[in-house]
Amino acid sequence: MTSDPTQIQHLAQSQFAPVAQAYVHSPTHAHGPDRQRMLELAALLGPERVLDVATGGGHMALALAGVAQHVVASDLTLAMLHAAREHITAQGYPQLSYCRCPAEALPFAAASFALVTCRVAAHHFADIQAFVQESARVLKPGGALLVSDHIGLDDPDLDAFMDRFERWRDPSHVRAYSFAEWQHFCITAGLKLTHTEPYQWESYPFAAWTARIRMPDSERDQLEQWLLAAEPRYHDFFQIEVAEGRVQSLRGTFGIIMAHKPT
Repeated sequence: MTSDPTQIQHLAQSQFAPVAQAYVHSPTHAHGPDRQRMLELAALLGPERVLDVATGGGHMALALAGVAQHVVASDLTLAMLHAAREHITAQGYPQLSYCRCPAEALPFAAASFALVTCRVAAHHFADIQAFVQESARVLKPGGALLVSDHIGLDDPDLDAFMDRFERWRDPSHVRAYSFAEWQHFCITAGLKLTHTEPYQWESYPFAAWTARIRMPDSERDQLEQWLLAAEPRYHDFFQIEVAEGRVQSLRGTFGIIMAHKPT
């Protein structure tokens, strides 16, 4: 896996541009339980200006649009922004703004937003610390960064196993970070970590999960055989469900992180 941020960003764009509509219509992205929980934690009152980073299919931005005064949806991939705008406008929210930009270099003035959100995307970022620092910069004093994402595991073997199947399926996956690592990122950026919680994302239906990213058949089959051959502890922890010799589903680990900028 390359550590060059530019290469990582190019890989993410090439990976997601062709499948933008698949993420708009993905039931798990549209209706995942974390979206409502993020709205609850945000506790928006109405006059806020909000930035949704790496908006993807626009599902978080759409949820925020029903509450906040104004929402800016950003994404690195132009095709994603076009798909998100089409989807959000069709739901009756034409007033959002859209911005193509990397998460690590947000083109907004300091203290521009009351809330920065990022849902199930941070594991793709080329420089996670730069994203947190940029979020801190654009937040108003007292504002919050609210992230939902894959969460890394303390057990190094389990963590490496999850990292391998996530990256095998999606080469633009960089890394899932633990709650402890998120705390370090926030402290370094001058934010105070105020809340963390794990949550259970729906199981990945193996066929749909690999098809959504257009995984080549040969790679999908190799991944499936690798999962089938895994030791029982991995089957148990990641709930790898098998029927008639085929992988039906599996799970990753997810969580929510909230941090505030001092007043």
